[in-house]
Amino acid sequence: MKKTTLLKILIGLVAVLIILVSASFMNSQSRARSEFEKDMESAKYVDSVASSLEDLTIKNREIRNNWNTYFKVSNNKFSYYEIGGIENLQISFTNDSDYVVDNAYVDVCYVIDNGSCYKTESLLFKHVAPHSIVTQDAPNSSRGTKIRLEFSQIYSDKLNFLYGQNIVGTKSSTDPYFSKD
Repeated sequence: MKKTTLLKILIGLVAVLIILVSASFMNSQSRARSEFEKDMESAKYVDSVASSLEDLTIKNREIRNNWNTYFKVSNNKFSYYEIGGIENLQISFTNDSDYVVDNAYVDVCYVIDNGSCYKTESLLFKHVAPHSIVTQDAPNSSRGTKIRLEFSQIYSDKLNFLYGQNIVGTKSSTDPYFSKD
């Protein structure tokens, strides 16, 4: 009788051991599946961020390559004398982009009758907020009846944009005004 009782106990212990091992195996598979699902969710998030960054990069390149539709300069109706001389001239810089323009230099050419520049004054517009217009007074001139406005340099750090008449941009033909390598 002792042998059969011992055998029954041994069989019971083996059965319990098999149940415990099976439960442990199922639990580890469930945990592995849960971790896999978390990894997949994380990968989806990373992919959506990457996609957003790629979209942002394309949008920013579009702004840089078409900068003259986002950054504009204009003047008010100034006073001038028939014999020459300009007074009360104001220059406005318009930033229609989503980024701050850190510096924009505008050259104001005072044009005389023969079409040449009598003198050129440079105005600096600093920290121009997105979608805004900033206006400055330009110096008066003793000669000239017209003016010609031209950007000599525009820089936006957040847009990675640099335009300049005497500045060589990146070597990329697809994004020549990209300012960071």
